[in-house]
Amino acid sequence: MSSPYGYGGRPQDGPSGPPPGVLPPPQSAPWPPQGPYSTGPGPMQQRAPYPGQQYPGQWAQPYYGGPGQFNGFQPQRRRGGPVRLIVLAFVLLMFIAVSVAVLGSLLGKSDDNTAQPGVTGPSIVPTPTINPQKGTAEDYLLNADIYRTGPLAEQNCPAANLRDGSLAAQKVYYQKLFNCLNDAWRPIFKELGQDKPDPGLVVFDKPVTTPCGRFEPLSGRVLAFYCYGNQVMYTDVKQMNRAFGPQQDLAYLMTIAHEYGHHVQGVSGLFYARAVYLQDHPDQELESSRRNELQASCFGGVFSKAVEKSYPLTNRLAEFKEQSSNSFGETPDTPEDERTHGLATSQGFWIQNGFNIGADKACNTSQYRPTW
Repeated sequence: MSSPYGYGGRPQDGPSGPPPGVLPPPQSAPWPPQGPYSTGPGPMQQRAPYPGQQYPGQWAQPYYGGPGQFNGFQPQRRRGGPVRLIVLAFVLLMFIAVSVAVLGSLLGKSDDNTAQPGVTGPSIVPTPTINPQKGTAEDYLLNADIYRTGPLAEQNCPAANLRDGSLAAQKVYYQKLFNCLNDAWRPIFKELGQDKPDPGLVVFDKPVTTPCGRFEPLSGRVLAFYCYGNQVMYTDVKQMNRAFGPQQDLAYLMTIAHEYGHHVQGVSGLFYARAVYLQDHPDQELESSRRNELQASCFGGVFSKAVEKSYPLTNRLAEFKEQSSNSFGETPDTPEDERTHGLATSQGFWIQNGFNIGADKACNTSQYRPTW
């Protein structure tokens, strides 16, 4: 497994270099500045390189600003011994994590309608029902400033033609959409007081080496992934073609918007708050993974609303509902302890909730729990 969430081929060590199909990041400066790791390797399997095996652009600085803290978070470290090593290992794995979009009900459509997804509903604004200690990671996850930002501005973003779904065609499609994603999210980041480089994008049909490992096309069920180690999104041309062909363009829209949602989590601090929270709550790793992935999908839904008129989605809402509820996540046949992304119906719930609300306040997945 190449990701902390259990999907994808095992990363292989190999020389780094420009992967095929690169769309260079608009800004190449590393973010954040590099520095030494403060935690040693723990009992991890099938993961990205240990400290000392750094690739260009890999984060080499702990996500917290000093011992025991990050942006005001000061998680208590009460555990020691083997348990502490496991916690630190998971945090390190999250630190250079790969967050993936995975095929779900394409392997067998879900009949579980508990979450009742639909473009005409849900339409909820989650409200915290607990009051955690101020300044803690849990407090940040529940009350982050991003939930108080306004809607994404409407974008003029007509979809490019995917034609035969080739590498060249997908690059054109994703580049156009990628520019719209940057334009839509930059004002939100500015509202949060964040001025970070735009993420990068790589569209590949050959093996690609990243700070998060080396990946082969058609690896497992991976459609795309975002690597926090260099803030770059990667999409697998062959996997997208096998899963959807070039006709189901809404799946391409939702895939890249989901991966950009992970970038939003990084810029807003939500990803790091979750990592800090898990230091003291390692038993909630699986549930946290689901909340993290469903939130990224919700952010993707918020973006979809911003391009509704120009893409256009206006006359395709039934298709949007069908695609969002049946193409990503897991099926009810997936063992519950392996549901890292949540059921396909849960994915549909949050994509459509983000679309219906059209603002980030729709995406607080920290408490609300449709059926996993």
